[in-house]
Parts: sequence; structure tokens; C-alpha cells
Amino acid sequence: MRTICTLAVTITLCATACAAQFFPKNSLDERKDDFKAKWYSHQLQALNEPSLWEMRHNPAANTYRFLWLRSFHHPVAVRLEVKPDGTGLLTTKIANGAGGYSPGTLIQNPTVAVTKAETDAFLAKIEKSGFWTAPNPVNDQRGTDGSQWIVEGVRNGEYHVVDRWSPSKGLAHDLGMFLAFDLARLSIPPNEIY
Repeated sequence: MRTICTLAVTITLCATACAAQFFPKNSLDERKDDFKAKWYSHQLQALNEPSLWEMRHNPAANTYRFLWLRSFHHPVAVRLEVKPDGTGLLTTKIANGAGGYSPGTLIQNPTVAVTKAETDAFLAKIEKSGFWTAPNPVNDQRGTDGSQWIVEGVRNGEYHVVDRWSPSKGLAHDLGMFLAFDLARLSIPPNEIY
């Protein structure tokens, strides 16, 4: 019995220690950084998503992701991988839980090709929005329920994240909406977009 308990503890510790780091320290919130990093990482792991933060070690990586965590609706991740020829691969993942609670299990996981024109349109939005120099963390939460709009990017060995609470405008909103609706063509009722 002791051997089994020791093995279980060792496996648990290894799983925790070996887990990917999704966000750099102090990148999400000046006061609740650890809380947010654990919450967002748990959601990304449930969605079986890679760490863009760790991808920065690959200088060829050129990838963007929108993580949409709505308190009472399914968590969504939309990831655009920019290929060397300027086209893209778009992966959309949805779990059956809720972004503010348990993520549940993966229920959608399609990957589709994105044209060069569509990829260029997104990259133009990235540049126009000032994503790479946008401040973060920004403590903008004004309530308890709502949604987190997390946009990450990695290119040329550089990583950046922008995290906003229930934005109705601004770069996180605009980039998230473009990825989720213009590229992924998600069908979500207007009352669930918050």
C-alpha cells in the first residue's frame, strides 16, 4: 500500500512540475497573477492547447491565439498559425464546461486552412492595433461575472499577451472578434457575446 501511495504522489508531483508554463510571471495581473495564470492554464490544458510562451524558443513560430473565458458559457480558443508562405492554419477549440468554472472536456477541435488574404488581414489588424506594445497587465475588472479576452502572440522569438475583462471595444475585443467570427465563423448568439 505504501508503494502505491508513494507512486501516486510521485506521479502527481511530476504531472504538476512537468506541466507547460503558459504565461510569464507578472504578465496577467499585478495583484492576482498566480490566480489568473492557474485559471487560464487549466482552461488551455482542458482545450489541449500548446503554450505560446514556450513556443517563443522556436524563432520560426508565428502564432496568435484568442482565449475567450465567459463566466457561464463554453470556453473557446481560436489559434492562427501563420505559415512561411503567408497562409495560415486556424484551429478552433471549444469545451463543454464554462469559462468561469470547470472547463469540461473538448467537444470541438477543427483545423482549417486560411488564405493568404485572410492571414494578411489579421496581421494588418495586429500591427494597426499596436498589439506588440500594448500594456499588460491592465487591471480593468469592474465586476465579478463577465469574460476574459486573452490574446497572445509569438513571432521572431518574442511573446506578448493582452488580457482584458469584458471589453466592448479596443484591441483585445477587435482581435478576438476577428479570430472568432471573421476567421473561425463561430455561431454564437448575440446575448452570449460578452
